[in-house]
Amino acid sequence: MLPQDEFEGHTDEELLELSLTRPGVFDLLMIRHQKEFLIRAQAVVKSKDEAEDVVQETFVRVYRFAPKFSSANGTFRSWSLTILMNVARTRYQKKAKERGIFADLKDEHYESLAAPDSHKDFLDKDEVERLLAEVDAETADLLRLAYLEGLPYEEIAERKSTTVGAIKARVHRAKASVRNRPATGGV
Repeated sequence: MLPQDEFEGHTDEELLELSLTRPGVFDLLMIRHQKEFLIRAQAVVKSKDEAEDVVQETFVRVYRFAPKFSSANGTFRSWSLTILMNVARTRYQKKAKERGIFADLKDEHYESLAAPDSHKDFLDKDEVERLLAEVDAETADLLRLAYLEGLPYEEIAERKSTTVGAIKARVHRAKASVRNRPATGGV
């Protein structure tokens, strides 16, 4: 373990950058954020054990995607909280489906979803093009703007004359509609 005093004045962003070459520094980020992450995760998944799993998975993802983090797109805190909330929501929805209880999240819950740039590396563009031909025009347009053109949600919202939260919700629903289509792999 590294001496905490050596890194006390460093920002989260600096610690994340240092952790790329000195993995032990990442422990300091975990120590700084673990309590808040547990509280937030437990508010979503409603179980301390589940929340601990969510936080562990979040830190794994944060570390895994650390090289892609850019402070030009926001703070470490907002980026890592977005990852946390995505993991927590996914866990909640999976557990709710297993129990046969499922509540749709409201539009405002989608406000913390990541922008399309954070997902585009995981999408196969040929598959997306094929799927777009199979869905309604509005769904195809949203997915094309978000994933093929890589536009930020803010720009899509401006083009569609609506809010960023509404666009995030619509993109999420568009992805779900594609995912639920028979004999497709989904987005």
